[in-house]
Amino acid sequence: MKKTILYLCLLLVTHTAFAATDSSGTWIDQVRTLRDAIYKHDKETAKTFFTFPYNNPEFWYIFGVPKLAEKEAPLTEKSFDLYFDKIFDKAFVTSFLKIKTKDLYEKGTANTAELTDDHEEYYNMEATFDKAKHTLTLQLSGYNKKNDPELGGGEYAIFYVFKIKDGKLKFDKIFMAG
Repeated sequence: MKKTILYLCLLLVTHTAFAATDSSGTWIDQVRTLRDAIYKHDKETAKTFFTFPYNNPEFWYIFGVPKLAEKEAPLTEKSFDLYFDKIFDKAFVTSFLKIKTKDLYEKGTANTAELTDDHEEYYNMEATFDKAKHTLTLQLSGYNKKNDPELGGGEYAIFYVFKIKDGKLKFDKIFMAG
């Protein structure tokens, strides 16, 4: 009887420990898991937030891969691995790390200050969670002070949209303005 109680207690403690670290908890826990995976280049964990293949002809234009855009190639697990650093570039990673998830969770929105690496390229991120639609939008916005037509210049905004489907945060779509 004592052994049975001991085993049950051990099982309960083990279950509680795993439940506390389960990344499929609240949506904000999943956002933190996604952010950590992107920062650490943990492609396998990051992939769990995507459904492959993802078809959107604009996708590859946004990330500057015209050969795949012209073919209208879908985003596959293989291309996700290959172009991970283009999909989540330095501006995205740096600004996503600066998002205060506590504010995002409590207020439904969080912004970063304007950031720069070279005093020519400036960027920031706004994260919003729409409770009614169960969507998280990460808007990476930026501009180039040089505004050189050969470099692209001007302003841009890339919207990464995630939806909660069956309790899981999943990439839904991406689009660009500017």
